[in-house]
Amino acid sequence: MVKRFFTIFLSLFLFLSLHSVLHAGAFQLYSESSAEALSLSGSVIGREGMLSNAWYNPASTSTIEKPGMMAGVSGLLLRMDYNSDLGSDSLQKRLRPTGFFYGILPLDHGLNLSLSINAPYGMITEWDNDWIESTLATYTNLRCIYFTPNLVWKANDELSFAAGFNLVYGTARIARNIPNAEQLAQLTQEPVPGIPAYNIPTNNKIYLSADAIGIGYTLSTFYQPHEDWNVGIAYQSRVRMRFDGDAKYRHTGVYESNYAAFGVPPRYVRGGSGDTDIVLPSSLGFGIANKSFEKLTLSFDAVWTEWSTYDRLTINLNRMPYATSPRSKGYTSKKKGWDDVWSFRFGVSYDLNENWVLRCGFMHDKSPDNSKYRTPEMPDSDRNMVSLGLGYMKDNWGLDFAYSYLKLRDSKAGRLVADASDNFRNSGKFSGDLHIVSAAVKYMF
Repeated sequence: MVKRFFTIFLSLFLFLSLHSVLHAGAFQLYSESSAEALSLSGSVIGREGMLSNAWYNPASTSTIEKPGMMAGVSGLLLRMDYNSDLGSDSLQKRLRPTGFFYGILPLDHGLNLSLSINAPYGMITEWDNDWIESTLATYTNLRCIYFTPNLVWKANDELSFAAGFNLVYGTARIARNIPNAEQLAQLTQEPVPGIPAYNIPTNNKIYLSADAIGIGYTLSTFYQPHEDWNVGIAYQSRVRMRFDGDAKYRHTGVYESNYAAFGVPPRYVRGGSGDTDIVLPSSLGFGIANKSFEKLTLSFDAVWTEWSTYDRLTINLNRMPYATSPRSKGYTSKKKGWDDVWSFRFGVSYDLNENWVLRCGFMHDKSPDNSKYRTPEMPDSDRNMVSLGLGYMKDNWGLDFAYSYLKLRDSKAGRLVADASDNFRNSGKFSGDLHIVSAAVKYMF
């Protein structure tokens, strides 16, 4: 049976890993959730018997006595609108799929192994190439896939502990138009005959593509002081990601079609390497669950996330566009100033009969985004989410479905974003919401 378990697991792991990479990521909004956890708005740290707690609280999987696995997919549809005095734009609406896998393998002497493969940090925002604030962002895609094994020890009937590590693979893809100020700084040194400076096009673009690998760790505990009460604590460490890759430039408009006629010097926008450091935050979650009511389970989670690790985004380039020399190194740096925040989650499940369970949940998240520096690549704000779902289990097989609706509070563009190389108008406001659907299949051996 163990051999069969790992054969099936390996097939699912390869499928889900490739699926996640090929389809890229979604906005950073609960794409790691299984359908059962999503339907409870993530209020699961204190719950027992859930395969998806291989991620949320591995220590609680000590209550699972048989090998089991769960695999599924979530689809996210994000709407984001930007309205300003100069016009309005909308984020391109596309369904963003992402996969997840969780597995439990009980061993002897009160031990078991758990495994989680998911993408807790991932986002994608895509604006039109000629939208109002295209010099700040047109495309942003950050994806971090976590491979998280844990060793779980059941110390006694009431108390369990777990420890494991996070192996993280990250990809980053960023694109934006190059502001006029950066182009003028160089091109006016070598005027292009017949083309006035004020006619320099604004749709020359920079593309950044980079990958990274990082390692972190996780600790958790699960305590059952009474048959009706469970308590859980789960900690995820920071993960430092060093993204290394390439910067490329696209030259469009009059220059692309008139290099020979006007002698525009393409050496000033020659591609090269680029890198940046991103520290994924640590988190500490507390959960409690109660089963005092017949067929009804209530749960509440409070999760703290150390988003102050995202203070500034600095991208180093070995060839700066439109610098004084084609070999000039340099960097771009944007202040972010994010804050540590809390998320509060409440979930209810009702066992309709031996096969069916109904679930619902509510979550309130405080945004870490600093309103002074809010930019369109990730215009976050406070949010509320409501969730509904159901689960079915018969013999060894089970299915779970969930739907969640998340509303982002309207927010203003950062008033301190603009600098000498940007033309951010600072008059705009962001508004948006998110629909999430999730389905999973599980098998207990």
